[in-house]
Amino acid sequence: MSKKIRTLAFVIALGVFCVSGYFLVMSYYHEFVANRALEEIRQETIMEIPIAKDPNDEEGEEVEVFSTIFVDFEMLQGINSDIIGWIHIPDAFVSYPILFGNDNQYYLNRTFDRRHNPLGSIFIDFRNNPEFRDLNTIIYGHDTRNDAKFGSLKRFLEQEYAEANRYIHIIKPHAVYVYEIFAIYETLATSDTYTIQFPSRESWENYIRDMVAQTVFEMAPPPTTERIITLSTCVPNRREWRLVIQAKLIETHSTVAGGSDEINEYEYDEQDEYEETVDGDGVVGAAV
Repeated sequence: MSKKIRTLAFVIALGVFCVSGYFLVMSYYHEFVANRALEEIRQETIMEIPIAKDPNDEEGEEVEVFSTIFVDFEMLQGINSDIIGWIHIPDAFVSYPILFGNDNQYYLNRTFDRRHNPLGSIFIDFRNNPEFRDLNTIIYGHDTRNDAKFGSLKRFLEQEYAEANRYIHIIKPHAVYVYEIFAIYETLATSDTYTIQFPSRESWENYIRDMVAQTVFEMAPPPTTERIITLSTCVPNRREWRLVIQAKLIETHSTVAGGSDEINEYEYDEQDEYEETVDGDGVVGAAV
């Protein structure tokens, strides 16, 4: 090999190394910036609190207490009015504000304070009702190298870990919704998992049956009339696939004085027409 060829090969290799190094450094930089901003807002807006069920409803039995977090939504919405909730999975590295935008693209690459960052935010599908009133509310988040955002969801593919972290808390300004995981699986980004509207009870029951059939191991019994949430994140090195965790609503705790802790079951209106909407690119869902 001539000296010129060796020199050219060295220059090319050096260039590749420099470019790779640049992107690696930028990746760590974006993670640092996003994590620092989020940690600051966590310290200012959230605190851990116990919530007990009404002892009058327990007929003398021991009162069950679970720990969740209090969120200062007044402060958060002063930063960004698109913040509509907070997702919290105790001991599972998931505790983030939930955003709601006009499409499924904006918060893919923007933080909770609207700053551009490839780590993006946790956000619900723009087709959903932001009050979690739909039968299926879809929540998106990026899979990341350091378990930030929805990066830790891949741990739920281990049954022991999933069973130890089976409850998901959605905190809203007026209530805490507690969900229990019933299905964990991987699916195509264009699959029926991302269905939001159902024309009848039968279509809902068929949907749940199909989702449960895909789970990698059994978790909680499947829902009947309970609303569900679907957590969705990308699968490394499989561009068209998504890791999905689905959970059913099992408890509602009011954070407003005099509020009700009852779970409102979904009521079907058989006269409603089924209409599935898609985003501007004709793709249901988001690329996370």
